[in-house]
Parts: sequence; structure tokens; C-alpha cells
Amino acid sequence: MIEIKNPELTEVFKTHTGTVYQSDKQNCLYLDFAGKHSKFNFKGLNDLKKNVDKIDWQFMLVNTEQADIVIILQNDHCFILNSLQIAALKELLQGTFAMFQLNHIIKDCLQRLVTN
Repeated sequence: MIEIKNPELTEVFKTHTGTVYQSDKQNCLYLDFAGKHSKFNFKGLNDLKKNVDKIDWQFMLVNTEQADIVIILQNDHCFILNSLQIAALKELLQGTFAMFQLNHIIKDCLQRLVTN
């Protein structure tokens, strides 16, 4: 994994396998995962999360009848991942969206404190 050093990017969430960055200036998100740097809008990253969440990576691990590879086509991006990479991407995306929800909750609380 390559660390992206750019003052315009804010790290949203990071695991040992990848990072999601946010760019307020470009109004987009960057996914750094499996040697690939991908640019998404919020909806695109959310759609990727939904597609990844549908994949049963644990079944892939134990099923010797099928290949341990999944191809995910999302917008202009193509990810070819094995079951362990799917699990890692799922963890990264779940953490990212948990941070978005946490940020929203904090902003709500602060706004209520200011208006009261």
C-alpha cells in the first residue's frame, strides 16, 4: 500500500490493506486498495460497498469447486480480488461508512448545542 501525501486529501479510514481519502476541493473520495487508486463520488463508493457486501467471501474460502476470484465492475473501475481481499475491502468500506455516520452524528450534536 502506498501512502498518499496530499494536503488536499483527508484520511477517512485506514486498515492495514487500504485507505479511503476524501477531497473536499474535488468533492470526491479516493480508494487506495490492492495496488489500485480509484476515484469515486459518494454514491459510487456506496454502490461498491453494496456490491462487496453481497459477496460471501467465507463460502469462497471453503468452496473448492469454484475459483477463489471475484471480478467487480463498478463504474469505470475493475477489481479482481480473492476471498481474503474481499474480506479486507469489506472491512475498509464498513469502517469508512461508519466514520461518515459518526461524523454526521457529531455534526448533529454540535448543531443542537449551538441552537439551544
